Amino acid sequence: MRQYHLLFSFLILVISNSHGQSDTYHTFPDSALWRVDYYYNNPFQFTCGAKYYFQYSFAGDTIINSSVYKKLYRSQSLIDTLWCTSPSGPPQAPISGYIGAVKEDELTNKTYFVFPNSTDDSLLFDYNLAVGDTLKGFISNFNFTLPEDHLRVLSIDSVLINGTFRKRWNFSESIDGDFPFIIQGIGASFGLVDMVNSYGVDFTTKYLVCVLDNSTTYFTSDYDSEVGCSLVLEIETEASITNGFSVYPNPFSDRLILKTGMRLDNATLTICDSQGQLARQIFNLTGSELVFYRDNLPGGLYSVRLTQGNKVIGSTQIIVE
Repeated sequence: MRQYHLLFSFLILVISNSHGQSDTYHTFPDSALWRVDYYYNNPFQFTCGAKYYFQYSFAGDTIINSSVYKKLYRSQSLIDTLWCTSPSGPPQAPISGYIGAVKEDELTNKTYFVFPNSTDDSLLFDYNLAVGDTLKGFISNFNFTLPEDHLRVLSIDSVLINGTFRKRWNFSESIDGDFPFIIQGIGASFGLVDMVNSYGVDFTTKYLVCVLDNSTTYFTSDYDSEVGCSLVLEIETEASITNGFSVYPNPFSDRLILKTGMRLDNATLTICDSQGQLARQIFNLTGSELVFYRDNLPGGLYSVRLTQGNKVIGSTQIIVE
């Protein structure tokens, strides 16, 4: 009898693990938001360190090669310049606005991405990987790593997300010393359509902070972001993030005052709408306090970036009433 009991318990364990390792294809939620952080840290010669906070979201579908794709957008980045030694400056923030389209292919158990101005599929995630396989797709950053540095699957397990089990692929140690992973329908530990951490190449490490869907937090990583899981679009209305940069009043209806903790010389103010399209640009700005007049700018949400040379002085979101 004891042998039968042990056999029955073993079968229950096998069935339970099989459920956890379900082969059900989990798509990305259409209404989800992915919060991602970049950390740039160049310790050589002209040292510079900066953090970039932004988010991804889907907005509508498009047809490419007779297939349906989800259009993916990246928000404007909140930029925190930690330190920079003149004449160095941090690299430009990730491009905002439309960045490409995603196709879920349940038949092949893969996800594809089409870059802007292209109709060619690029492999984003391959969910057929087995233990020992290498990370595939453009996110593998294979053009910048030696074959011995290619990430290999160490193990495959499951995580419970919003009441369902999702497969997780755990990879070998990267050149940055971390252990990346991919979760189906969530993304990677280093972002959504972002290449695996490449500090050894461009001094940048990348982190998926969380995935939100309406009021539900689908996933939260172990990375401790200064902004946390809060959406970048919901940052404080009077931001003070870089070089004493601040704007007020916000929202505004007539004029906006911008202040910096430094005197500007030949600076540029760039204002883009919520889709990343250029709405206004003003050149040759000087002084430490600037006044921006609304004029005929339509009401809505805009991103503001103040630059001088190749250096970002400050960046934030504003609302025009």
